[in-house]
Amino acid sequence: MNKSTIFRIAGVVVLVVAIFFGYSEFRYLQRHETTDDAQIDGDVNPVIPKASGYVKAIRFADNQPVKAGDTLLVLDDADYRIRVEQAEAALQSAMAAAGVSRSQVGVASATIQSSQASVFTARNQVATAQANVVAAQARARKSGQDFERYSRLLAEKTVPQQQFDAVEAERDAANAQLQAAQAQLQTAQAQVAAAGTQTGITSSQRRATEGQITVAQAAIKQRQTDLDLAKLQLSYTIVRAPISGVVSKRAVQLGQLVQAGQAVCSVVNTSTLWVTANFKETQLNQMQPGQTVTIDIDAFDGEKLTGKVGSFAGATGAKFSLLPPTMQRATT
Repeated sequence: MNKSTIFRIAGVVVLVVAIFFGYSEFRYLQRHETTDDAQIDGDVNPVIPKASGYVKAIRFADNQPVKAGDTLLVLDDADYRIRVEQAEAALQSAMAAAGVSRSQVGVASATIQSSQASVFTARNQVATAQANVVAAQARARKSGQDFERYSRLLAEKTVPQQQFDAVEAERDAANAQLQAAQAQLQTAQAQVAAAGTQTGITSSQRRATEGQITVAQAAIKQRQTDLDLAKLQLSYTIVRAPISGVVSKRAVQLGQLVQAGQAVCSVVNTSTLWVTANFKETQLNQMQPGQTVTIDIDAFDGEKLTGKVGSFAGATGAKFSLLPPTMQRATT
């Protein structure tokens, strides 16, 4: 077999192999879609302090793995501690004011009970004085009748002067006793009125003090809320990692004044990663969520990973860009 024949056979073999692999590649491309426009993505959580202050300590370095809750920054907390102490003092003052009001209510209640007892005693005295007045009126009426009768008898010379003088003295004594009983009744009635007035005044004072207690309790609640808020703001001076991952993009220096809401770094969640792949519209006809995909990673030459289509974006990448293209809507 000469060389020309060998070259012909070799050429035919190469052609057949090329046709085979070309056809296989063609068939593969007919059933698969590929793209080089892909990247690995993950959740990037910005670390944003909730309080303003000067940076007192930095507890991380760029690209350092951290766990959720690890301390990243420590802010100067002197101002926040003073606010906590002020809130605690205000709470103690409000509690003391409430205690004074409760004591006043106790004193007023005791005074009311004493006044009520005085009213009861005065009413008993009124009843006794009324009975004494009735008895004195009966004695005065009888002694008056006796005096009139003895006056007629004396005019007729029927009774001696001495007996008439005794009846007259009895009349005068009965009238004096009646006046004394009436005076005692008026005094007892005045005591009842005074005790009732004192009870009313004390009751009004107690109601006013109870109102003060309600206000003091509201003040205590407000001061407790202020204290809780001050403690919460104090806790914000410790800036912690929101998630576990790798901290990056450090944008803070020791002694720097940071403001609440200012991003100081970011934490990349390395436990949940995915691949974002961009395809042309003509490649999406047969794609569906759940289909198996093969991933080639440039950093690991020859290493292949298997995954699944998770979802499709609601718009193209250009639409989500910083300056999306503008298109005129066609109307018919």
